[in-house]
Amino acid sequence: MITVTKDTPTREFDAIIIGTGPCGGFAAKELTGKGLSVLVLDAGPMPVPGRDFARHEFPWQQPSRGLSFERRRARQSSDRVPLMWAQHADHPYTTEPGKPFTWIRSRAVGGRSLHWSRASHRFSDYDFKAASRDGYGEDWPLSYADIAPYYDRVEEHIGVSGYAEGYPQLPDGKFLPGMPYNCVELIMRNAALRMGLPATHRRLAQLTRPHKGRAACHYCGACIQGCDVGAMFNSLVSTLPPAAATGRMVLRPDSIVRAVLMADGGKARGVSYIDRNSKLDYEARGKHIIVAASTLESTRILLNSAPGGLGNSSGVLGHYLLDQISGASVSGFLPRLRGAAPRNDDGKSAGAFIANFRNLKDKHPKFIRGYCMSMNGGQTASPGFALTMPGYGASLKQRIRDLYPSWARIYMSAGEMLPRFENRAGIDGERKDAWGIPVLKVTCTHGDNDRAIWADGTEKMKEIFTEAGGEITAVGRQIGTPGGLIHEVGTCRMGKDPKTSVLDSFCRMHDVGNVYVFGGGPFPTTGSYHPTLTMMALTVRGCERLVREA
Repeated sequence: MITVTKDTPTREFDAIIIGTGPCGGFAAKELTGKGLSVLVLDAGPMPVPGRDFARHEFPWQQPSRGLSFERRRARQSSDRVPLMWAQHADHPYTTEPGKPFTWIRSRAVGGRSLHWSRASHRFSDYDFKAASRDGYGEDWPLSYADIAPYYDRVEEHIGVSGYAEGYPQLPDGKFLPGMPYNCVELIMRNAALRMGLPATHRRLAQLTRPHKGRAACHYCGACIQGCDVGAMFNSLVSTLPPAAATGRMVLRPDSIVRAVLMADGGKARGVSYIDRNSKLDYEARGKHIIVAASTLESTRILLNSAPGGLGNSSGVLGHYLLDQISGASVSGFLPRLRGAAPRNDDGKSAGAFIANFRNLKDKHPKFIRGYCMSMNGGQTASPGFALTMPGYGASLKQRIRDLYPSWARIYMSAGEMLPRFENRAGIDGERKDAWGIPVLKVTCTHGDNDRAIWADGTEKMKEIFTEAGGEITAVGRQIGTPGGLIHEVGTCRMGKDPKTSVLDSFCRMHDVGNVYVFGGGPFPTTGSYHPTLTMMALTVRGCERLVREA
């Protein structure tokens, strides 16, 4: 059981952890398990799964009446999980005219682990050492061999379902049994394999059998609104409970961190935070400070911690902001499945997956790096395609029923965006949030290489859909707005040279040796795959280093 406090801790802790998402939760588990005392601060309240999560509701029983997650996100709302939004009057951020950026945040204990897509793919040296192959940017200051043992440890704890395929660009992991393919996914995957593409099932932090006291998934399909049985990995069920069980964790929700505080001698001594409800200021003392709020929120804290930013002798803090490329998609119908019997296809909320296949051996003439794709379809909770169909009455309803089992979609689930210094997050000197803390001004745009990846993905998806015998009815017409994929990384990059990076390969600050930054901030590149598994592996690796020092 996780207990929380509303008191103001006055003793000094071995470590203060800011944030309770995938990385903050893992840091709490790792450090308390090694005997360290930790104070964990989160800006939001403590959710109650039975009250705040979707559970087993029909679409018409939900406040959104079954409106898709993407559309709810655009409206900055969630049916159940509290304080999840893109724009909020109390928590503003700014952008330049004509350069939109979407910052999806979750102010609740558990953070975005409560409603992430659960995609858990390992990076390979095709990602970590991409600069050595194509000459652009910088390599990561670590290799796959350095991080592989920590991928193992994360997967063994959280539970990742998947199939071992032997693809060198998508390393296999410590898998639970993979989820079965539905009819649409099987047809699409077989088409991709015939084309020589590396296709498998999406690897998911979602249990296919009981694991470490958590129940297996029963395919209710409400994953993105919070899993009340614990089958989907999140901090509330997987990492915070073992940390609490040690008796060495103090968790204080509703605590908005303003800044990291410094002592004489160039080391951090604690943090300044504000109670979300009373708006009173407090300080906490710690020997080590772990900033794991989220990519952009962590950077905001560091930028507000000192003139020019804490640990910013390199001048790159806030720069090289990255999201991954999205917006390429193709959807339609598979005629061979029309009129088929109704099926419960949507419960597992995932599908087939195509690993990156570009620029591995042969160089593409129009772009460097690559992308991955996801494929799903069949009968979802709501037939969203029906909104675009002409007609009325019984004939329209019958046509929707006939098409329902045959609906299919392919989309770019992560394309590598190239790092550029001018993409950045800095402090807006004219705006503050509801607690008087200066907010971020975000500047992030796509480059020519990003747009070429998007265009190539669109054409490849058309080829796959056609190979599968499908009828295409819709094609994505524009690249996604930066931030919209919720894969933002960078702004606090790691590297070997303190003159060009903020952190070392263990996510520890070059300038301030007792401050660690976990999350997406340390990433020098986005890689071709979903970033969360790599964030957690870096956290475990960094905590191991911290424990050795402590």
